[in-house]
Amino acid sequence: MFSIIICSISPERLSQLKANIQKTIGIEHEIIAFDNREKQYPIAKVYNEGARQARYPYLFFVHEDVLFHSENWGKVIAEKLKEPDCGVIGFVGSKMKLKAYSGWMQSGEDRCGFLYQRVGKNAEFCAFNVLLEHPFEEVITVDGLGMFVRKQLWEKYPFDEKMLTGFHCYDLDFSLQIAVTKQYKNYICTSPKVLIEHFSLGNFDRQWVENTIRMHKQKWNAFLPLKVPGYKISKSQEKKLTERSFSNFMRHM
Repeated sequence: MFSIIICSISPERLSQLKANIQKTIGIEHEIIAFDNREKQYPIAKVYNEGARQARYPYLFFVHEDVLFHSENWGKVIAEKLKEPDCGVIGFVGSKMKLKAYSGWMQSGEDRCGFLYQRVGKNAEFCAFNVLLEHPFEEVITVDGLGMFVRKQLWEKYPFDEKMLTGFHCYDLDFSLQIAVTKQYKNYICTSPKVLIEHFSLGNFDRQWVENTIRMHKQKWNAFLPLKVPGYKISKSQEKKLTERSFSNFMRHM
């Protein structure tokens, strides 16, 4: 049912994740792991190649620095992916994307997440803007720590290898490609039946800055801002958040 695609640079972490998935997923699956230590291909290229090899209808692009803390989570995700208008499903994302240069998140007000995040030696449980009675929360953008999608949908909107030549922005670009169609809805999984732990934080280096600027200028500025239906924000709030987001981005330059 699931083809799990991993771009790996750590055999030890990969081995741990494989064992964890096999123990917890609770559904038929295969693992397609690409050892990228020597070739260092862009992650968009690795993910597209893995997806082409996939034998199952549901894809899961995932970092190797995660572990699942619940069993039979694959069945929960598979049931949601059956919905014809389901786009990408992740674990952290944002309910809007402004014009300002940024990653998947603009501010604390718009982010949405449900996971354990490792900070130093401690794992903090993070629940941002979610309701437990809703096992899935609609978003615009999805963080790349883990992204589920139907293979059929990936075939229509593959990762942009021409634009994405490194290891950044692939998640923002991929989720925007699908959100902008207005035919599919992206989601964050907020079900206590699917608990994941992420062991690292993002790396906002010079390459991330350059890729983010190029991607916004060449591809997405004309379509932004985007918001999930019903997300209420005044023009003045939107302007303020756009300015704040741009200011935050400038700190990375």
